[in-house]
Amino acid sequence: MMKKLFLLLSIVVTMNSPLFAAPKLLDGVVAIVDSQPLLESDINTRFQVIKDRIPGGVMTAGIRRQILNQLIEETVQINYGKRLGIRIPQENTDAAVLNVAQKFSTDLGGLKQLLSRQGIDYSRYRQQIENEILINAVKQRVIKDRISITEQEISDFISASQNTQSSKNELHLRHIIVRAKNETEALAKIKQIASGIASENDFINQAITYSDGQFALEGGDLGWRPVSQLPALFTKAINTQKGPLIGPLKSNAGYHLLWVIEKRSANVQLQAQTKTRHILLQPNEIRTEQQTVALINELYKRAMSGEDFAGLASEYSDDQGSTLQGGDLGWVKLGMMVPAFEKVMTATKTGAVSKPFRSQFGWHILKVEDRRKEDISESVKQQQAEKALVAQKQDFVLSNWLDELKESAFIDVKGPRVK
Repeated sequence: MMKKLFLLLSIVVTMNSPLFAAPKLLDGVVAIVDSQPLLESDINTRFQVIKDRIPGGVMTAGIRRQILNQLIEETVQINYGKRLGIRIPQENTDAAVLNVAQKFSTDLGGLKQLLSRQGIDYSRYRQQIENEILINAVKQRVIKDRISITEQEISDFISASQNTQSSKNELHLRHIIVRAKNETEALAKIKQIASGIASENDFINQAITYSDGQFALEGGDLGWRPVSQLPALFTKAINTQKGPLIGPLKSNAGYHLLWVIEKRSANVQLQAQTKTRHILLQPNEIRTEQQTVALINELYKRAMSGEDFAGLASEYSDDQGSTLQGGDLGWVKLGMMVPAFEKVMTATKTGAVSKPFRSQFGWHILKVEDRRKEDISESVKQQQAEKALVAQKQDFVLSNWLDELKESAFIDVKGPRVK
């Protein structure tokens, strides 16, 4: 239900992409990662996905190196997650796949037909989505295990935030990092990269070709980040250096360059909260779209006739996160839910049950139990402060962890085949 759930679908590419095409004759092993082969065709199909954002649309040696590194990193993270015993519940993958189907205005059966017409193997398509969900779960585990925030850090953060409005502002940044395995070589490399940057397009080209960061193939794009959630090293440099090019900056992870794309002030108005329950029904292998619509309409009639909404949710809802709580979603503020859900929730009167409606996750009915203004209590401030502090540290922590993971893995890269 949360926006973060469907952000996972960044792995889903256009339907005519060869990424998920049926297996063809393979043209050689380019690397072995913990006994798992990576193939030249893996590199070529990944390149087809990102080709439109590559300057000139040409596979250079630098682009090939970045793609191979990305495939290696994905493989070691997936293997690590499996060793930890992390398993993705089937319903999570189901929801992600159904989200894709909704984007194409169809159901699961229709999606399979679309894939089949494009020569795309459904099981491989589904596995790729599950892998991306697994990688995100692994990263969350690492963040939880490796980042601890002290009470003093939280107190200092709250005090600083109360003294400055700028902490609520946001920045859209691009980022290049060069790992500092050899400081002299890394410093020379970052200076050479910086010397070739006179515009944002230059920065994008350099990031794609040379950056060791996880967003290299996106031109180093970090997206919009609250100032409070950026590393102090970055914010201090942005405040003291004339942009848009910032750096080089030295951290424990290596040397960094930043490009400030845009700045904006955050809306700090108080937001309303709605206490909501819902019932979610999803079409699946044994229940068609038509049968799902019939059942949600029946449940709506039963709720309107006075039957306990929480009881109906516990018995019928497919939302595993809220079923045991009788469909209770707690206090929901604007921006937490997908637009289709939020629109109906906002329009439903307190104490009322909505008519059935559809989102990308399936068919819903919801009940609004209460409304209030957002509670900016001390405990909420502390939770927000801890979240921001974790966000400040997580990029460096994940980067260092991934370096450790690759160091401990068996990685045998074969000779490059540059065409």
